[in-house]
Amino acid sequence: MIRRLNSLLLGFALAAVAGAAAARDYIVVASSDPAIARGAAYDGGAKVALAPGQTLTLMHASGDTIRVKGAAGGVVLPRRQAATAEAERLAVLRLIVAPPERRPQSALYATRTRAGICPEATTVTTLDAIAQVHQGGCAAEAAQALEAWLAAHPPSDT
Repeated sequence: MIRRLNSLLLGFALAAVAGAAAARDYIVVASSDPAIARGAAYDGGAKVALAPGQTLTLMHASGDTIRVKGAAGGVVLPRRQAATAEAERLAVLRLIVAPPERRPQSALYATRTRAGICPEATTVTTLDAIAQVHQGGCAAEAAQALEAWLAAHPPSDT
């Protein structure tokens, strides 16, 4: 009985986390406004306080990138729904583009990976592969691959 209750509570907790991750449609991959951090997440249709002359580059859960330009009253992001799988991938990509957390490292600190070997960043060419590499423990290679992917897929202006 207790095991079933624990499993049920764990299921509800995971559903809540997945629902929160799926609620965001865009992540910031570049911003000329210092008040908007890289890795910030926004819903489609949200109003963003972006001053005139500032730009914001966003990635949608589908992988499409857009650039919005600031206006006097801010800008409203385009409405777009993401599929669940895309939203989960976007949550992982958000971890990659967000500023790194500062964690204490000792001289014995080592990165753990699933297979012990990380792929070359140049061989990781899709967003799904980038997310998998990051989840496998190769954060630096995933970050390099994502930067290369973003450079190869310029944003469209809205």
